[in-house]
Amino acid sequence: MKISGITIPLAALCLTVHAVTATAAPDPFFAVPTARELPLDTRILSESVRDGVRTQSVTFRGADFNGKPTKIFAWYSRPEKAGKYPAVLQIHGAGLTTLDPNPDYAKNGFACLVIDWAGECRDRKVPRKPPTSEFSSPGNMASRKNGKWQIAGVETDGIRNGVLFARRALEFLRNRPEVDRNKLMVVGSSAGAHLTLLLLGQEKELHAAVVKYGCAYIRDLQGFFGGYFGPLSLCPVEQQDRWLAHLDPKHGLQNSRAKVLLLSGTDDIFFWMPVVLKTFREMPEPKRLLMLPNDNHRLVGKEPISLAWFKASLSEPFLWPSTPAPAVRKQENGTLLFTVRPSAVPPLKSVKLVYKSMPIPFEFRAQSNVKWQEKEMRRSGEEWSTELPEVGKDDQLVAYVLVEDGSGNRASGDSVEYPAWPRWRGLPGYDRIPPQKLPQGNLLKGIGDFEVKKGFTYVGKAHLDLSGTHARSGKGACYLFDDSKNYIAMGVPAVSGKKFRLSGYFKSRDPKGKARLQINWNRNGPLKYDLKTPEITDRYQQLVLEGTIPDNTRNGLLILTSPGNGMYIDDLEYRIFE
Repeated sequence: MKISGITIPLAALCLTVHAVTATAAPDPFFAVPTARELPLDTRILSESVRDGVRTQSVTFRGADFNGKPTKIFAWYSRPEKAGKYPAVLQIHGAGLTTLDPNPDYAKNGFACLVIDWAGECRDRKVPRKPPTSEFSSPGNMASRKNGKWQIAGVETDGIRNGVLFARRALEFLRNRPEVDRNKLMVVGSSAGAHLTLLLLGQEKELHAAVVKYGCAYIRDLQGFFGGYFGPLSLCPVEQQDRWLAHLDPKHGLQNSRAKVLLLSGTDDIFFWMPVVLKTFREMPEPKRLLMLPNDNHRLVGKEPISLAWFKASLSEPFLWPSTPAPAVRKQENGTLLFTVRPSAVPPLKSVKLVYKSMPIPFEFRAQSNVKWQEKEMRRSGEEWSTELPEVGKDDQLVAYVLVEDGSGNRASGDSVEYPAWPRWRGLPGYDRIPPQKLPQGNLLKGIGDFEVKKGFTYVGKAHLDLSGTHARSGKGACYLFDDSKNYIAMGVPAVSGKKFRLSGYFKSRDPKGKARLQINWNRNGPLKYDLKTPEITDRYQQLVLEGTIPDNTRNGLLILTSPGNGMYIDDLEYRIFE
């Protein structure tokens, strides 16, 4: 096929063909009445016409929530000229203060509805000023009460109401005479991006969407559960399970039929790069990814890329650059060769390798002092390539390709990791342990003398005895008894493969007794520990627990117990040496 002299391979047209995949039925948890079942009862609060755009502030009925009616406040902008227009629903992020209209879409031939799903925010120190949406909810996600993080209730969560508001907003657009109901689109930023992903699972008729800084698979990648969802991670697991069963967008993601642009930043502190990449991998076609180097939530509220995506989605064929992940191969001279075959249509102006290499542990959020770098790739036929220096044995490299076409539209691909890093991809495996320096001297100095209560956690009735009666030196000694009910514990350093030695003086409360010395090693792999349970008398005697720290160990947990009626401990030492 040729368009304007450009030859378009058949593969370039495949974006409009949907693979047959298993989909989930829309969740009745997010069901809303149609405008026929529950009239919108739209009220116009204000109206203006400027630069060919008619803008109205409006309210209309939302779905009932928590057994009460709701009201949606929104700004609606459309071209003043009569006609049928595609429409964009714009969903804001968290922390909204004032909702503003967006006439820019209307200036470019779209109707645009900007909704308020934050509401009055009466729990803030300074509640929002009217007009606002109106609904009743105890809050979003989780909150801290009486020192504990709790989820107030999934059914009453403001995020659920946000999805209901968005679905009713689409009903508003479907029932506008100037809107082409077959060309409904949505853009959401940050918390609004999370809503947008949920909405994609419920609204199969959406034509296109832009998800700016958001993700699904919230708890699926071990070690990457946090950011925007940090409060949720602090709640009891059974509460997390109930919340995620409905509010993790992964459950409905395969229902999406829209052309979706997933936009994020390598350094985003709210929606972490590995989880965003996982979301993109699982998202059905048609889709594109745009991962911006050294970006942390920078484009929230900025719509030029979204506008370009929506315009492109209306063209036939749909033309937007794309690229797979690069392949990487270590060459004989030690350098790394990266190769990739991005899409040939539309023609590309630039192909860059974006990469970061640094000593482990690899940092990927804004707190990192190591920046992502960009390097132009060279073209040879359909393949592009570039080389990077050899990676150090204790370094981790992550790289991906960023392409740009002649219109300035950009896209990126999935990442490649060198050496392989399964955890980054949500696969089974372990993180490498960074090289550790050998600690010097007694690592319990000032703690194992038991002259002051510090360092150890005292469990049950285990306590510090400062009477001087039972001390071997000074005035203090530690007393513990009854095994796992009354004991002391503390974390201790570890260096894989090095020798350790725990020593101290112990005496039984009775003429004869037993002591239990144990160190559990926190490591990448099955649990390992060192244990000793010697008999002791009622006179101080030195006990020693020693051995080799297992491989892939991060640190240890020292636990001291007395299986019998009790014992005293004094002058503990813990050392690591060659």
